[in-house]
Amino acid sequence: MALDQVQIEKLLCERLCADVRIHRRKDDVLMMDSPFTFPDGDHFPIYLSEAAGGGVKLSDRGHTLMHISYEHDVDLLYEGARASLREQIVREFGIEENQGIFSIETPPDQVAGGLFKLGQALTKIYDLTFLSRERVASTFYEDLRGLVFTILDEEAVETDCILPEVPDASHYPVDYRFEGTDGRPVFLYGIPGRDKARLTTIMLSHFLLHHVSFDSVIVFANQQEMPRLDLARLTNVAGTAVASLEAEEDLRRKIERLAA
Repeated sequence: MALDQVQIEKLLCERLCADVRIHRRKDDVLMMDSPFTFPDGDHFPIYLSEAAGGGVKLSDRGHTLMHISYEHDVDLLYEGARASLREQIVREFGIEENQGIFSIETPPDQVAGGLFKLGQALTKIYDLTFLSRERVASTFYEDLRGLVFTILDEEAVETDCILPEVPDASHYPVDYRFEGTDGRPVFLYGIPGRDKARLTTIMLSHFLLHHVSFDSVIVFANQQEMPRLDLARLTNVAGTAVASLEAEEDLRRKIERLAA
């Protein structure tokens, strides 16, 4: 059956027009109900005003970050890998960011295109919050570092520590080293996935082979996603473990119990 191009275009235009409405608020500000929505179903509110050059300025007036703050730490979007991704999104869609407000300026006859650019950009910026759940490697290490240094003084922790007393020491760095209550050092490793689990198993086994006295803490991005055999090998040589960074209180309790 051949598609009716004219009919499809007509239905599409009708549907888009039905999804987009402009209201004048009591404070005389124009606000657009856009077809873009947050995961909870709320629509992105887009505000319209006259741009300095005579065009139209579309802005979220900070609502996107406010909505994110209900369930997430907005500051994480301005640190490390998330900050780089946020800045890339801003450049890619040609929008502006000023003190947490995202906007775009467009000629009056290109408002539709401006709306979709801003809407796509805000959707991608919101999606950065899912990185904290998935714990991809780049942000996992940043988040782990932030947690470790909220529990311990930075001066008391050595990062990427090399143990000179073991052979080929430079091949076996310790993510974090701090002094333990029983006089032994504590080695803490972040495990974002299978490869790091295998590498950490090798490193801990190397220390045990050369009679290094230590305790250890293993922090997984998501222990449930680890292959069973890799998990078994690692837990056989490791000390205590934390299943994910979401278990922040467990991590704090275990570190504070071990730290001098």
